[in-house]
Formats: sequence, C-alpha cells, structure tokens
Amino acid sequence: MDVWFLVCSKGGVGKSTISTNMAVCAARAGKKVLLVDLDEKQKSAANWWKRREIEDDIKAVIVPHDIEKVKEIYGFAQKQGYDLVIFDTKGASDTLHNVIIGFATLCIVPVQPSVFDLEAIPSTANMIKSLDKPFTILVSRCPPVGNEFEKLRLGLAAHGFVCPYSTVERKVYRHAAGLGLGVGEYDEKDKAAEEVKNIYDWLVKTEEKQNSLKVAS
Repeated sequence: MDVWFLVCSKGGVGKSTISTNMAVCAARAGKKVLLVDLDEKQKSAANWWKRREIEDDIKAVIVPHDIEKVKEIYGFAQKQGYDLVIFDTKGASDTLHNVIIGFATLCIVPVQPSVFDLEAIPSTANMIKSLDKPFTILVSRCPPVGNEFEKLRLGLAAHGFVCPYSTVERKVYRHAAGLGLGVGEYDEKDKAAEEVKNIYDWLVKTEEKQNSLKVAS
C-alpha cells in the first residue's frame, strides 16, 4: 500500500487541490484510493468528495487530529485493500505529522511562489529528513505568465528534490473542485489536465525510484 502525505508547516499552499486531483489520477489508473482529511475545521477534501457524483474507487474520510485515530485509519486502509492512501492535513508541525511521515512511502511538500511559503520549507524538509523518508517539493499556483517556476526550482533544490512540473493558477481548479471533480474530468483539454497528469506520473515514478534506492542501500 502506498501512502502519500501532503505536508507543509504553512497552510493555504494548495494541499487539498493537489490531494483531490492526485486521487482522481490514481483512480483513473485503476487504483483504490482513500483520502484522509485531517483538517476537521475546513474539511476541504472531504467536502469535495461529498460533492462528487462519479462512481469510482475514491473514498474520503474525516479523521480527528489524533495519533490513535490516524493509526486506526491506516490499519483500516490496509485491511480494506486500498492501493493508495493520501493524507491531507492542515498546516502544522507536530508529533502527529511525525507519525504520518513514518507511514508514508512518499511525502509531498507543496509550496507557492511567495516569501512566506518559501520560509516554511526548511522546517518541513528537515522534519522529513530527520525521519529518513523520501520526499519531493511541489510548486503550486504559479502565475500563468513569467518564469517564476524556474527561479523557484533553482532556489528550492538546496532543500530537496523538486518536481519538474508545477500547477498554474487557473480558474478550472476552482470550477472542478466545486463539482467534486478532478480538472481532467472537468475539461480534458484544459492545460490543467495535462499538469496534474504529468505531476501524478512523475510522483509515481519518483516514489518507486526513491524507495528502491532506499531498499538497495
């Protein structure tokens, strides 16, 4: 069972948007997916799933910010034969995050092109490194024009592996979320559909490569 943890000590970096779109990509690839929403206040991922009218192998659950509850849902996912569990949580850095990182086969650290987001990266990256877990930094909500992404990639590379693909600030992400859809389901021809598919495929390959290297070592 693969476990992806969307984690950043700062909130509002696009974790739920990435989580839901990665869940859709995985389901379309034939995987049984469990979305675990740990933000009991916002419930963004869980509410997205409630709006979803497509019958597929995605299920979302709201789990309290509690270590024992997280362990229970992890055990439940194993018993129910889920292929991929995606943990979507609020911005924070605490003991619970350490527990989830321990379960994770890949940690994904979203960051927006803003100084406040960039300042949050070192603490998150160091937390994951201290637990010796594979992770990648994913740039989200880039401006649709300019070369912000390439500048960010160079700066972020000092903290860890950076995904070569990013999401761009597009209306389609909001429109799709409002209907409980992934952007590819909302409009297959929109550039966002290609963005998320490229990100998903790259994350799958990166997870396989990083974990195989860890086993070999």
